[in-house]
Amino acid sequence: MNNVNLNKDNSIKLLKNFIKDLSFENPQNINENNVFNNGNSDLNINMNVFYRPYNNNFYSLMLRYAFDCSSKEIKKNLFNLELDYFGFFEILKQKDYNQEELTKIGIKMLFPFVKEIVEDITRKGGIMPVSLNEIDFKLIKN
Repeated sequence: MNNVNLNKDNSIKLLKNFIKDLSFENPQNINENNVFNNGNSDLNINMNVFYRPYNNNFYSLMLRYAFDCSSKEIKKNLFNLELDYFGFFEILKQKDYNQEELTKIGIKMLFPFVKEIVEDITRKGGIMPVSLNEIDFKLIKN
């Protein structure tokens, strides 16, 4: 894996990151848990970002993901996954950053960790692994 602790201008450093909360549920019984049901599904993904500034050039982000997946065929819930992922950052070189820029930089640094956790949990949870696409910041509402 690339060193995700660096961004293009090395002006922000990820100091600490961890899973703050994680919940996974696979309510399927053994007869329902099959490739057809897991592959023929609707997956809804919701992401929220919480920004918090601190004194002395520090800030934190919490990425909150919620996944709900249901089978198109049997109209049942296949799995639910909720993940809160925390990152604590230091601004090394003072620039005229605004909250939106700091949030984007932080998300880019935290995303590889979130992606790996989601893929691992869904694979180990008895369903097909969910692989997240990179975040398109043009689609994010302010």
